[in-house]
Amino acid sequence: MKKLLVVTISMFSMFFAVLMVVAQPAAAVEPVKIGVLVPLTGIVAQGGLEMKYGIEMAAEEKGKVLGRPIELLVEDTQIKPPIAVTKAEKLVYKDGCIALIGVFSSGVGLAIAANIDKLNVPFLTTHVMTTEFYNLHPLVFRSGQLANDQTAVGNVKGILSQPELKNRTYYVIVHDYAWGHDGGERFIALAKQNGIKIYNESYDKAPTSTKDWSSYISKIKASGADGVYMVLITNVIPVFAKQAADFGLQAKGVKFVSGAAPGPVELEAGGEACYGIFSASDWSWDVNNPISDKWEKAFFAKYKTIPSDAAVHSYVGAMNLFNAIDKAGSTDPKAIAAALKGISFEGPYGTVRISAKDNCMRNDAVWTETVAAPENPFGAKVSMKVLKTFKAAELGPPE
Repeated sequence: MKKLLVVTISMFSMFFAVLMVVAQPAAAVEPVKIGVLVPLTGIVAQGGLEMKYGIEMAAEEKGKVLGRPIELLVEDTQIKPPIAVTKAEKLVYKDGCIALIGVFSSGVGLAIAANIDKLNVPFLTTHVMTTEFYNLHPLVFRSGQLANDQTAVGNVKGILSQPELKNRTYYVIVHDYAWGHDGGERFIALAKQNGIKIYNESYDKAPTSTKDWSSYISKIKASGADGVYMVLITNVIPVFAKQAADFGLQAKGVKFVSGAAPGPVELEAGGEACYGIFSASDWSWDVNNPISDKWEKAFFAKYKTIPSDAAVHSYVGAMNLFNAIDKAGSTDPKAIAAALKGISFEGPYGTVRISAKDNCMRNDAVWTETVAAPENPFGAKVSMKVLKTFKAAELGPPE
């Protein structure tokens, strides 16, 4: 009897223990945290917001990595390198982010890359254009806006393809920091090799804080140059064009070529003054293919703003990062970095592949001109009309 009682109690205890385990809710799955570094205040806040939107769309589409939810932790870099580095340290050391993505400016990107050994996480920029990012560090990658050398190739090819552009003399003006200098010098060197005339090989350098462009525009007007090559921050390009129009520069027949894609929101504000800006970039909403059409429709439905190049290449860069984490099967930084090498994503502007040679992407690009927009679902009055498409192999660099 005593033995039976002991057995009964033991069985009841086991049943109760099993019942308690079943009754308890499943432990929450820890998310995979990704640090998003974008400028949300200051001169390029709109561009930073568009980058954030693109990365958010990718996270929503991907859903999970390693079977775990993706958590994006966003920090404002203010496009100030010291602040950006401090924010990166917070994201990694305090918040537990296993990778960093985003970054608008080359100065900020280079500052974070200089600290990457200490941070010890993969860093993928979706917007930095300086050529210094090629093969910069085993943990540093680019999948986003065309690099300065690729942009220069596209712009020179575009200029040479159009009789109204190729025989002009170009006045070069850049924003006075790493990206602007690199972009201006890349264009000048390649233009000279191809017989395109440059008025000022030493080029004008404008502080990023410049709001009144009258002194620069007066110099351009006085020079007699009939073309302007500008390496100005995306969101500033339409502002410069509007002020140039107020000075009658476009009315004199001066043509503009840009070392970056103009921001669509600012193009709307500039209106007709922003017609006639030529540029090579990854994408515009005039690109027509099923993936692009679907993406831009989803973007507009979600954010109620005109789809932008900054948003779409940030989306693509994020998809390459998320897919690499899955491919790595781990949050180990070296494993993710190894998986990023050679990875590709088929997106709105075709295949975007991160070169295993130099950690930077290769993809097709478009040569566009800003024009009065045709009827469109976004309510846009200005569009970047696609004039020509360049294959990735044309833009380089060789592998």
